Amino acid sequence: MSAAAFALSFFDPDRELYGIARSGTTILFEGRQPAAHAGGPRLEADGEGWRAELSGRLSLRLEPLSDEVELGGVQARICRVSGEAAGRSTSCLGTFSVTTVAPRWEELDALRSLSALVDERHALLALARRPRGATGHGEEIVRAALLADGELREVEEARISTVYDGDGRQRSAGLELWLPGEEFPRRGSGLVIAGTSLDLDAVHVHAAVFRWRLDGREAVGAYELMVRQEPPAAA
Repeated sequence: MSAAAFALSFFDPDRELYGIARSGTTILFEGRQPAAHAGGPRLEADGEGWRAELSGRLSLRLEPLSDEVELGGVQARICRVSGEAAGRSTSCLGTFSVTTVAPRWEELDALRSLSALVDERHALLALARRPRGATGHGEEIVRAALLADGELREVEEARISTVYDGDGRQRSAGLELWLPGEEFPRRGSGLVIAGTSLDLDAVHVHAAVFRWRLDGREAVGAYELMVRQEPPAAA
């Protein structure tokens, strides 16, 4: 596994402690206050799970709770996370993913990654790719999977509608999820708890923690928006 290929997150609403990390950057949230660190955690296999270490920032073990979800070049799992972050102990739900096919940003305008974690048996993972030149989210390619009563179910069609602020940051979102054999969509909605923005190479990232309501249940998770930045014009 290459250091650039993985991403992890954890969400501890009881302690108001959240984190999103990948190679090159780690973001920790205490309440609404973000702290970005220029360095991703060191990752090691640990039994069927993983251990993530970033000196002085976090020491976590991630234990997979679900089978692998294929989201079109990204393989993700829901995890039980335990350890320390920002000098505090934590035990909560999170996610772990490996990118097997890197995004081709010359073909994309944006990429959106969502997680909504209710408990160990109920959750949603989704990834939306917006092709270059698309006029709206209706032209996005969305892959999603729903964990329902401990069973992973592929979502046949998913729609993600978002309200942004004046700087393009996601503030709230609505979900419609059509599952095979079901006449009506399952629905969800979310509001931002905390967020921050940063630049990674040629991509502008808005990383946010969201409080969700999914299928009538309270949930917490991430909403990450990555937007391609145009290179500056030659003088």
